Amino acid sequence: MLEIRSVRQDELTRVMLADQVLCGEEVTVRIGRNGFSLSYAQAFRAEWRSFPPDERLGIYAAADRCQFFAAGLDGRVAGIAATAMADNGWGELMALRVDNACRGQGVGAALLEACEAAVRRHGLMGLRAAVPDSNPVLCQFLEHHGYSVQGMDRMALTPRETERRKPLQQRACLLYFYRMNEKG
Repeated sequence: MLEIRSVRQDELTRVMLADQVLCGEEVTVRIGRNGFSLSYAQAFRAEWRSFPPDERLGIYAAADRCQFFAAGLDGRVAGIAATAMADNGWGELMALRVDNACRGQGVGAALLEACEAAVRRHGLMGLRAAVPDSNPVLCQFLEHHGYSVQGMDRMALTPRETERRKPLQQRACLLYFYRMNEKG
């Protein structure tokens, strides 16, 4: 049985999950008159990719502006999520990680709903997620749940040494997904 519960910051070390995703597709971003659109193409070769937690998570948590959730499935941790209440009127999805063995069982959807509910309780406009374009699994998941790309930033990941060595057109970029609350 799937159970979502709020988690205190001091409990996080017990429930943190590594986020490794088998990616067999690449994301292509197109910019047109009507905004951004994404398409997905078969990758030359599928590969495991790891995604570290957002560096800002600790800052928000220290300022007591985060809410953390854990999903339990059959007595074990199946996923975690974190949302931050930002000053700009939006909630930010800071983490959404689901154990590979538990994918496709509604864990991610339940965690995302818990984050959206937290944002609604705080009276914010909606939820925003910054997702690297190298994570097509999360991009597709958010699109499936009604999020749309409203921006991108090719320079956001340049502090990472591996990205700085690449030519600009080959650098990973952050895609900004948004979903407004019904009243927003």
